[in-house]
Amino acid sequence: MKRKRIAIILGLVMLLGTVFAMVALAQKSIVDNHPELKPVVDFVGEKNLSVLHLLGFKASTVAMKRLPFSKGDPNVLAFTDSGYIAKIGDYTTERALDGVMMSTGASRGKGNLVNVHKPYNASLWFAFFHKRTKDCIYLEAKSDLLKIYLDREKTERDVVLRDFMKLKDREIFAKIAKENIDANKLLSSPESWQKKMVARVFGGNEFSLFTIANLWAMGLPNDFLKVAELHDHICPGLTSGYLIAEYLKKNLPSFAPRYEYTIIAIPPWCKDDALIQIFETNVGHKRLFVKWLTKEQRKRLPKKAKNVANIVIRWEKGAKKGDGIVVAFDWDKAFKGSGTKGTDLRAFDTYRWWWMRLKMDLWMMDYLNKPEELVTTIKKFSVSSPAEIEKLKAAGVNPLVELGIMPGP
Repeated sequence: MKRKRIAIILGLVMLLGTVFAMVALAQKSIVDNHPELKPVVDFVGEKNLSVLHLLGFKASTVAMKRLPFSKGDPNVLAFTDSGYIAKIGDYTTERALDGVMMSTGASRGKGNLVNVHKPYNASLWFAFFHKRTKDCIYLEAKSDLLKIYLDREKTERDVVLRDFMKLKDREIFAKIAKENIDANKLLSSPESWQKKMVARVFGGNEFSLFTIANLWAMGLPNDFLKVAELHDHICPGLTSGYLIAEYLKKNLPSFAPRYEYTIIAIPPWCKDDALIQIFETNVGHKRLFVKWLTKEQRKRLPKKAKNVANIVIRWEKGAKKGDGIVVAFDWDKAFKGSGTKGTDLRAFDTYRWWWMRLKMDLWMMDYLNKPEELVTTIKKFSVSSPAEIEKLKAAGVNPLVELGIMPGP
């Protein structure tokens, strides 16, 4: 009986000791053991600190050592799809962005943080590019591991955070790869880079990273950077949309494009993502309508309209009539000027599909401030009522026929 009491007492003492240890652990700041986390903790608050903040910190730390660079270096561009809108199971991932910003000093305001749009079930990844060396390091997180830690975080957050900090880089990241993505090198030796494209050295994000990075290094405007975020990469089609937007600002300016513009994409291509981002003329706002042209319809287009791109109608508040413009993009001049061929656009079995796009990307950068060199007006017109606009955008109606630009069937 006496021994039993002693055993119970010893058990209680051990239990209390464990409880006190856990309480002490909970009260002790993680910064005491990891002072390097102070900027992140100060920014988000100790109580709000998450495994995802630590993930952004870990990715940044690896990059800063291996690229290398120091915090606040303006020559470094940070990429990630965290929060836009990659998820880990049911968990959103935007908190990893704070970890990256507070660790590297990269930010939206500094123009060196790109939040690339990916679908909800895409891998969560981070990349860092150095403008001077053209080196890029890519890190892809292990989703299954992260989910385990995020599940545990609900009930034992303080313990989990400390456990996560003990993990080695290779335990956290499924892929860590460093490559030089200098556009000149890629264009001069495309065969060797094609092997890396096939091997998916950057998890399938190669085209996205080397197009955005190289154009950013050339001085890409911030509004174009936002366009690239939505579209996931930069290609000649996207750049044509940016140039069309700049052309419309000069030739059909609008005080409130979201409310005053009706845009008909005919036919649609990457350009329309640029118009959505710049003018906020979303499909959901009923300001962008898409019309496809069949091969037969394309054959009936007159020469002046073979590169037709968009119909834009402006109806200003309180107006009694609206103004319209049909614009085209001069692909012939773009292909000739950049030394590329349109037939390579779909050469996906070779390097030529990305080679010609990257080459055109670089060439088109010189035209960002002079869109009229590549964008032209096919026709100007007026509409006298909203009903006329409704007809042009209606299903089953070819607006180019209605405007007399091409003959009917």
